[in-house]
Amino acid sequence: MNELAKFALTVAKEVQKEGNKLGRSSENIDEVSSIASISRRHATQRRIDHKDIYDSLCKVSDVLGNSYLQIKEDVQDTSRLSWAGTAHEIRQLLSTLLETLASDESVTTQPWYKQDPNTKGPTRKQRVRYILQMHKVGSKEQAVAEQVAVLDEMIGTLVTEIYSRGSDAAHRFKAVGEVKRILSYFEAFAQDLLNLG
Repeated sequence: MNELAKFALTVAKEVQKEGNKLGRSSENIDEVSSIASISRRHATQRRIDHKDIYDSLCKVSDVLGNSYLQIKEDVQDTSRLSWAGTAHEIRQLLSTLLETLASDESVTTQPWYKQDPNTKGPTRKQRVRYILQMHKVGSKEQAVAEQVAVLDEMIGTLVTEIYSRGSDAAHRFKAVGEVKRILSYFEAFAQDLLNLG
């Protein structure tokens, strides 16, 4: 099993553990485990090429490429006192990528588009659906959309923990590991969003 496959399995276990803590239904936990299982299958079929991701992000926007490069540099910086900024940068990279590849106008003009209650525009899930349809890989659409939701939740949990725990050294050590996992997770499905491999 390669490193990405091991990572996907770890994510499934961690999300399941978090779900148990939050009292989530077993149905939701099974759904997340299923998503990680799909990621694991894809991971065994291809290896992540960070340069390909960077180059593809730059083709979409230099800002996206630079953001990814900054995140990669941040996780190598062992002197950082806080990882909240890096976690926010990953979230912003994800949001900007989705909004750039699937603009409001592009998504809302699709025949399947329906405004979700309590939203002002397309959801992330709808943006993913549009992007994958443009790449003609609609069969992955649900799995990737759910991965985006899981990733966003992981970032939110980490940022909350960082702010609540402050400068605790042990927590900073845990946080860098979590940021690296979140980044790896982003890289795993960014390949689908960028149509790599």
